[in-house]
Amino acid sequence: MKRFSYILMGCALLLMCSVMPVVHANVILGEEHWDSGLGSPEWTENESYVSLVDDSSGYLEINYTGSRGPGQAETTVYMEDPEVFFTGNWGDTAENNHTWIEFDFWADDNAPLDFELRFEGTSGDVWRYDLSTASLGSGFVNFSAALTYSDWYYGEFGGSDVETFLSDLNAIDWIGIYIFDDDTAANEYRLDDFQLMVPEPAEYALAFSALAVTLLSVRRKRKKGAVQAA
Repeated sequence: MKRFSYILMGCALLLMCSVMPVVHANVILGEEHWDSGLGSPEWTENESYVSLVDDSSGYLEINYTGSRGPGQAETTVYMEDPEVFFTGNWGDTAENNHTWIEFDFWADDNAPLDFELRFEGTSGDVWRYDLSTASLGSGFVNFSAALTYSDWYYGEFGGSDVETFLSDLNAIDWIGIYIFDDDTAANEYRLDDFQLMVPEPAEYALAFSALAVTLLSVRRKRKKGAVQAA
């Protein structure tokens, strides 16, 4: 009977792990849809051969010009004032919740050679999250990146620690996407539905309710078994 109890508890833990991402009823802490201009906070780019256009369809166009040279391949498109996007404490939110950034991205004929989510805080170096481009080329693709220290790469050589990660989030200067376009032709990318999200508390309640029901069932079975043995 004890072995059966352990099996049931193991199943309950698996259920907890599976319920949270499947339910996916989330609280949006900040979002940008580009439905009315370049937005507040304002988004910008850091290279003259890239231009940003707010499309009437409600997304941000990122255009690489066709006149650029072979060395002009990278840009970072970012929000200049993240405090307007989310006025709370980014670091505390990341530390106490399963917080993540989610957005939709579209690529023209040429998918980026390198594609990352980036942010910078007061430590003076950039945090990078690698994103796969394998699925690009067939419409908008949804991307997500958890604000978890172990998933991010720091600066050019890596290193740093979780305290610096959370400290930089608490005093974030900017956050955005990095695109390395190794082509020299004119290329267009699109960014939409940029969001900062946490799980809804109901997800946790549902998971723990499942565990409680399972443990109650185990307790009843053990009690029944003990009575029969007596």
